[in-house]
Amino acid sequence: MGTISILAYLRSPAFLPSFSPLFPLFGARRSDKINHPQVIVDNTMQNDSPMPSFLAGGGEMGLRVAAFDWAATPLGPIAEWPSALRIATGMVMASRFPCCLVWGKELITLYNDAFTPILGTKPDALGRPFSEIWHEAWTLIGPIAERAFAGEATFIEDYPLQIVRSGQPEDATFTFCYSPVRDEAGTVVGMMDTVIETTSRVNAERAQAEALRQAEDTLRQSQKMEAVGQLAGGLAHDFNNLLMSITGSLELLSMRLAQERHNDLEHHIQVAQSGARRAAALTHRLLAFSRRQPQDPKATDVNRLVTGMEELIRRSIGPGITLDLACERGLWPAWVDTHQLENALLNLCLNARDAMPGQGTLGIATRNVALEAGPARDLGLAPGDYLLLRVTDTGRGMAPDTVQRIFEPFFTTKSAGQGTGLGLSMLYSFIRQSRGQVHVHSRPGQGTAMTLYFPRYLGAMAPLEHAAVDTPPVAARGETILIAEDDAAVLAVAAESLKELGYTVAEAADGAAALRHLASAEPLDLLICDLGLPGGINGHQVAEAARQLRPGMRVLIMTGSGLDGCDASSLGLAVPILPKPFALEDLARQVHALMHA
Repeated sequence: MGTISILAYLRSPAFLPSFSPLFPLFGARRSDKINHPQVIVDNTMQNDSPMPSFLAGGGEMGLRVAAFDWAATPLGPIAEWPSALRIATGMVMASRFPCCLVWGKELITLYNDAFTPILGTKPDALGRPFSEIWHEAWTLIGPIAERAFAGEATFIEDYPLQIVRSGQPEDATFTFCYSPVRDEAGTVVGMMDTVIETTSRVNAERAQAEALRQAEDTLRQSQKMEAVGQLAGGLAHDFNNLLMSITGSLELLSMRLAQERHNDLEHHIQVAQSGARRAAALTHRLLAFSRRQPQDPKATDVNRLVTGMEELIRRSIGPGITLDLACERGLWPAWVDTHQLENALLNLCLNARDAMPGQGTLGIATRNVALEAGPARDLGLAPGDYLLLRVTDTGRGMAPDTVQRIFEPFFTTKSAGQGTGLGLSMLYSFIRQSRGQVHVHSRPGQGTAMTLYFPRYLGAMAPLEHAAVDTPPVAARGETILIAEDDAAVLAVAAESLKELGYTVAEAADGAAALRHLASAEPLDLLICDLGLPGGINGHQVAEAARQLRPGMRVLIMTGSGLDGCDASSLGLAVPILPKPFALEDLARQVHALMHA
């Protein structure tokens, strides 16, 4: 409701029959042809009638207003009310919509029958300050009322308030309008509150939304269990094959040693190590899918990465498939996790191989692209410079409905037991985490093109890493290392390998034992700590205790399940992470680097 125009309403035909007593206030002449003799006795109407004419039709509240002792309030006797107050009160009483009139600087309240249910069991509000009636919500509605008295109308839908109207706090919602009321001179003298309570509707909508959410959760859980079943089948097949290669090789090694046949031991060792590496890659895929595998981005020369993987890719795709490399010179660097990019590229190449049974052409291309606003928007990227990496094949291609689903977790077009359906979903996750995008173009019988976009890295490239020496570095001064690891086999292997290199090793099987070592007087140069320690004290807490008890002590974190809710920044600056399973050589080099940092 906008500002109430008193003058316009007074002069309207609708007003004349009901409010003719007020005509002398606006210059009506006795000679005018208006047959309303009460005009000349307006100031005495309360004495002649218990119900002032402007309260006619006001129902029960009209009677209460007429009988109320207004002389005891700042408004004064009803017979002395100014015309603007009488007219506004008459409008409120005549309305069948919940209305409340708030008058003067004291905010004196008048309201109609329709407004009464909104008050509930609150003490009688008639003649009391509006701020007192709604004191529990005044911090929220007070500023809105102030705007109305400043001349600004405010309309709000489904406004949530906590009110007390039945002896205890309750949450309610209202749709209301606070409008200024002006007198004949245009001065704001009051506020009209027109309101309807929407609590029941809002609660019903919330209940409906909650029911819908629960139904969606149930559906997602059902889909999740179905996906887990698909995943379990693929993982069981893959892991059983990997375990077979490892356990079979170990059995053959045991047989050859028992027979004192040492000429072919190296082959069986390589087979077992290969199986272990493939098992590690599979677990890393699962961790990346669950968002728990930490990323280690760095400035990466993608051309160098591609050419470095060329021989591996050629061996993986077989002799019948031609590998075509087209790497643009002067390629911009990208800020990505190198190992995850290698896995992504290899996964795309293997998928391309499977789409070209026995023969075809696999293409790998790189180039720089500058995306303007339109093309960038189509790809869901911001305009700017990007590095493009494209893998193409001349295989059987995919139908549009298949293309729409290839990044869904556990979705695969391969036969049962031939894959888990995680590769492309994890590739997509990795690219999006790298602030890039992937675009797929494929048609049945016309092959597939997978195009990866990575933002250009504007910093300097890291220097080339020097080739690692074949022999792991040994301890220089017999340093002491504390290893906190709950898996007895992992603890034994790690400790033994470091002892072989000349280190003194202290061992702890849980967090409490690690804390005892840290609190002792024994010399300790390095803490190697698994994050998932049992006994109520996890590896994160042990690492923090090490920093407190031995300031400056170096820490190396081991983890077999991602970061377990922690990130490297919470463990301190530049804390290295060693994912399990790791090569003992990698452990030795990490330890050597930390000792000599």
